[in-house]
Amino acid sequence: MRTVGSDRGGVVTAPEQEAGAVVFPPLSRDRRVQGWIFSAAVSQIGDVAWYIGLAWSAAQVTTPAGAGLVMGIGALPKALTLLYGGALADRIDARRTMIVANLGRIVVLSLAAVFIGIWGVSLPLLLVVAVVFGAVDAIYGPAAGTLPRRMVHRDDLVKLAAGNQLANRLAVFVGAPLGGVVVAHGGLASVMVVDAVSFAVIAVALAVVVKPRLPQPASSGASVLVDLREGFGYLRRSVSARTLVIAFFGLNLCVGPVLAVGLVQRTHGAGWGAGSLGLFQACSGIAAAVGALLAMRWKPRNLARTGLLVLILQAAGCAAIGVVPRGGVFAAMAAIGFTAGLASAQLSAAFQQTIDPAYLGRTSSITSLSDEALMPVAMTAFGFLISATSVGVACVAIGAAFAALMLWSAARMNIVD
Repeated sequence: MRTVGSDRGGVVTAPEQEAGAVVFPPLSRDRRVQGWIFSAAVSQIGDVAWYIGLAWSAAQVTTPAGAGLVMGIGALPKALTLLYGGALADRIDARRTMIVANLGRIVVLSLAAVFIGIWGVSLPLLLVVAVVFGAVDAIYGPAAGTLPRRMVHRDDLVKLAAGNQLANRLAVFVGAPLGGVVVAHGGLASVMVVDAVSFAVIAVALAVVVKPRLPQPASSGASVLVDLREGFGYLRRSVSARTLVIAFFGLNLCVGPVLAVGLVQRTHGAGWGAGSLGLFQACSGIAAAVGALLAMRWKPRNLARTGLLVLILQAAGCAAIGVVPRGGVFAAMAAIGFTAGLASAQLSAAFQQTIDPAYLGRTSSITSLSDEALMPVAMTAFGFLISATSVGVACVAIGAAFAALMLWSAARMNIVD
């Protein structure tokens, strides 16, 4: 057993708002943490199955352009709602917010399944579901980002992040084929039921098992808008918090386009076939699991700097994808996956340790904007860069920019606010 004390080792630490001594059991015996990881993995299985079912159903009822609209339109309301969701997470109880958001997702999916049973699958229905679902997701995500720091001892944050990542990787392997089988035999309504059940599992776990041990510091603003302004003000004041947010933006916007656009273009242009693309992705997934396992055992003194420097190897992998032969692409994808598994756990823990607990929800939502609002722009820009130059030039350019940003960020993490 461990109690909360005054340990401040590792990265720059935000003020702790912890009342009294709190006992933290070892993670191997912590039923709250185990319940959190298990329920999150179940939810991820449902999400992946839903994504597969939605994509397949959209392809059946509309044109490729319409299918693309269905898969992408949910990002717009999610991006617009994220900042509000972050302020809400810092303002009211995060666990209750997550439970309500999950119940909202269950209602959306259940009603949609009923409508499909009556009128069948249609493009307008898919668009409405994607929009509403995206908005509810934006409420859930920032609230979930505040829980780890309130559940485990700061020294166990890396293990918790690595355990979540391993569970999510396994969930993807299970959820993808499950979604394909369910939509093929039961249609989209059946996939919606599967996803709704997964949300019910995590809602029950949050209500019964997953109970934070530390109090949630409530924001003191007069309104949500005031809280939002104060959230950006916090980033202006805190060098370490601002540096991590910038680094996360760069990480998402550099790696995402290379894997989603560059790898596909390289595989297609070289004539390696779709089978090779699947093998590349599998190689990365396996390597990521190995990296996460290493993160559970390796305890560097400065989590943030170590994680950022590890990502320089990931940047090299991004550059290599565009220029090396087929065997080299496997090595590059292994490097990208391994560093993702290792650095993601380290940086996730560093984020929880560095950000002031009162601003975790707002800072998490700002970080998520790179995925939801800016990723489509980054994908498009990277595609234009490939068209103007070549896959090799584009991958090397973005890899070099990625490495430079990680070096800059690692240097700034030595600065004490």
